[in-house]
Amino acid sequence: MTGHEPLILALAAVLGLLVGSFLNVCIWRLPRRESVVSPGSYCPACERRLTWWEMAPLLSYLALGGRCRTCRARISPVYPIVEAANAAIYVAALLIWGWSLHALGVAIFGSLLLVGGMIDGRHRIIPDVITIPGLVAGLVLSTLNPAIGFWGSLAGLALGGGFLLLVAVVTNGGMGGGDIKLAAMMGAFLGWSSLVAGLLFGFIAGALFGGTLVLLGVKHRKDLMAFGPFLAAGGLAAAFWGPDVVAWYLRVLWG
Repeated sequence: MTGHEPLILALAAVLGLLVGSFLNVCIWRLPRRESVVSPGSYCPACERRLTWWEMAPLLSYLALGGRCRTCRARISPVYPIVEAANAAIYVAALLIWGWSLHALGVAIFGSLLLVGGMIDGRHRIIPDVITIPGLVAGLVLSTLNPAIGFWGSLAGLALGGGFLLLVAVVTNGGMGGGDIKLAAMMGAFLGWSSLVAGLLFGFIAGALFGGTLVLLGVKHRKDLMAFGPFLAAGGLAAAFWGPDVVAWYLRVLWG
């Protein structure tokens, strides 16, 4: 980083917001098998094409008061949340790793996790168009990263996909194919050691959330629940803190 750090971080935030706006398009259209390129953005309620200023990340939501300018239908707060979350990931990656391939990998990984987790949370599917290209990108970027390398990435891919495939077989469909591919993608980006931390984070988060819903009477113990959002959250946590968690565990284990 340089003396222009505030400006660089601001540019990273703007880029994160712009990409986050596109992620919202993907989250809406991919489950519906619509093109993410054409037609241009429109209001889901009245289907009016949006003007350029209505698509400004965060600002348009605030300016419009969270409602469509024409039909006054409520705009989901998920839109600004995704935009802000993606911007936060980009800024955090740049702050921690500076101008590096690792920071680029974390930014791409975070965006993919946001899309996959949000779509699975809403529709209980994780489209292959997210996980398969993401898996390839993770392999390429990890191969260029000495801290992970090709074999570490490949081992993570095999461990993530293989472990969740085993869980799916043992639980007779308790995990879906999308979850398996998402875990494999996570392994490609994280490598096998950080992947272990990511899976642990994901399973703990899912258990706590599901257990809370059962205690509140919102769900029953046998009700199925989308695991993708928790898997994505675990993968994102591991991208930032996975190596520290692994190092701490090894210190505790070996003294």
